[in-house]
Amino acid sequence: MKLEFLADGSPDCPLVRIWGFVPAEVCGLHEEVTRLAGGQAELVEVHSLPGVVPIDDCRLTLKVGQEDRGVNALISENSFECLLRRHKWELVADLIRPFYEEARPRIYYQWLDDSADISLLLSDNGEW
Repeated sequence: MKLEFLADGSPDCPLVRIWGFVPAEVCGLHEEVTRLAGGQAELVEVHSLPGVVPIDDCRLTLKVGQEDRGVNALISENSFECLLRRHKWELVADLIRPFYEEARPRIYYQWLDDSADISLLLSDNGEW
């Protein structure tokens, strides 16, 4: 699974893109987001998950917050944080689930969050 920041090149940019995964990898991402939603975790470092290949050392931390701030750049270059309330993480988990279910309709991409200037995209082949 690749993790990448795209600053430009599309009207949808800037965006953080998670792509090029196998079902087991995206299932692992879903499990971690479900832990955020359920209160078993306060943060998830996506760049440290098994199978994740950070492109250009891209780093993404998913965090539980008191408000939905979405994806924002941090001081360190190519480092980002996505801050959402627990109930919003539950919605994100629901958006991820179809990417690993066997009897799923064919889904190629899904916007997981677009509440800030930087959007969060999940794409099986990198396209949207």
